[in-house]
Amino acid sequence: MKLDDMYEPNRRGDAAREGGRQPAEGGAPLADREVPLAPVATFDHIHRWLDGEAPEPSGARGDTARSVEFWRRLEEETERRRRVVTPPYVASRIMAALPEPGSTTAVAPWWKKDVQLSPATIVALALGAFSLGVLAMRFMAR
Repeated sequence: MKLDDMYEPNRRGDAAREGGRQPAEGGAPLADREVPLAPVATFDHIHRWLDGEAPEPSGARGDTARSVEFWRRLEEETERRRRVVTPPYVASRIMAALPEPGSTTAVAPWWKKDVQLSPATIVALALGAFSLGVLAMRFMAR
């Protein structure tokens, strides 16, 4: 919030601020005219509009205009996506991919499932375990 500087060391008031202009017509001070402003939409008005309590705000400026435009585009996109329908073949593919209700393979934890290893994999695991054992013994012998 910006505050006006009200310090006037020469005490001449408005005439000093206006560049030395003197009041017009017989020393009467100049009066400010009141200019009606267009209604400005506030964030409170935007929230009431989104809740359905107020009409769409008009006269929005700056951040409020961007906010109103964002929510308008979001509503349009939401309405467009509500009309989108999933093709029927997708539901049938999903149902076909689900396991049978009596099947226990999908429910069993991984450590209870059968492990199927080829003979080459078993030999590679045995050689790896043996070499790790040899390395461990070598480090312990030091």
